[in-house]
Amino acid sequence: MTIGTADAQYLLPGELALQPEVIRRVLTEVDPLVPAVAAAVVEGGIRDIVMTGCGDSLFSAMAASFAFLRFSRRLTIPAHALEYSRAIYRSSGPETLVCALSYSGETRRTVEAAIAAKSVGAKLLGISRDRTGTIAGQADHFLPNASLEERSNCRTGSFQAAYLALVLLGAHTAHRSGDLDDAGLESVREGIRALADAVQRYIEPAGELGRRAAEHIGKAGTVHFIGGGEAHAVALYGAAKLYETSSLPAVPQETEQFAHCEIFSLERDSVVVVVALRGPFYQRAVEVADAVRTIGATVIGVSDEPAFERHADLLLEVPSGAFADFSTSLAVIPLQWLAFHDAVARGSDPDLVRHKAVNSPLIRACPIWSAEDYAREEREQVRASRDSARVEHGHDA
Repeated sequence: MTIGTADAQYLLPGELALQPEVIRRVLTEVDPLVPAVAAAVVEGGIRDIVMTGCGDSLFSAMAASFAFLRFSRRLTIPAHALEYSRAIYRSSGPETLVCALSYSGETRRTVEAAIAAKSVGAKLLGISRDRTGTIAGQADHFLPNASLEERSNCRTGSFQAAYLALVLLGAHTAHRSGDLDDAGLESVREGIRALADAVQRYIEPAGELGRRAAEHIGKAGTVHFIGGGEAHAVALYGAAKLYETSSLPAVPQETEQFAHCEIFSLERDSVVVVVALRGPFYQRAVEVADAVRTIGATVIGVSDEPAFERHADLLLEVPSGAFADFSTSLAVIPLQWLAFHDAVARGSDPDLVRHKAVNSPLIRACPIWSAEDYAREEREQVRASRDSARVEHGHDA
């Protein structure tokens, strides 16, 4: 990829260009490790799979959960680490696999989620870049995040690496359980190889698409990102990149929920980025995009369906091919570029985030519950249940 002189002063364009190599590293470094985890899932009687993390890690889990449905028809729940660590963990046990995702391996709330999982006897899969970090040390199984070193705050490669590692886990689990044959598993690998090549070809044209989209965003009164299914995760990710580069308060939402709520707030100067990937959520994206344009607001489409151009003021077209099952990996790229170009146009440094002096300790040095705290919670839950039963049967009258 050719990086312009103006772009070369920033870290982000160079990191974007590394994504094809990251995707290939997933196949060479992660794929050989996944069958052992899949075997533990199938032969260990795992019934529930929960994927947990914060920020980009959560978005990658949300997108990958649909791969499990696609390959193995196994329901997989993505949950924010705070929700899992303070409430959802109570539904886990020896038949649960909790996948804890953290780029650093030290995200405090995700560490807490790992502690919560272990406190109820759940199996833990850690996915991080640090093979010796806290999460890796607690895990029953570990998969590396195959990203290369990233010094900007956008973490573009680590999102791709985490997403595809989980996709492979879904495929290998289906293969181990007999829902995906040898040819099907190899087709997944071939699709990821084709994806790496497609990303390499797409990086530069996606940069121009992102620049054109940034021109619309720069004039917007409000900015919204919407999508359904895997596209919802892409929408959340796209809005997050604007937070990180431009400090722009974009509003992400699931497509249907947007039609029920946020659509009321639109003005003619609003811009709605509609992520419309082929599949069962596509037609609803078309309907909502047309409604947004009826209001007079601007629609920027992100789609692997060229016909979506009829429903958008600007289409950020995503390539399609043998890698169609992994469209998430391609759809995020023009949104990464959009964030970069918007930040530069506003005079912001796209490699830095605001309020990091507050943000960093809030997520990396915050107090967390320990194993003792969870043991105490369990005792209190049991006591509360007994007290409730006594009242119900009149023993305290």
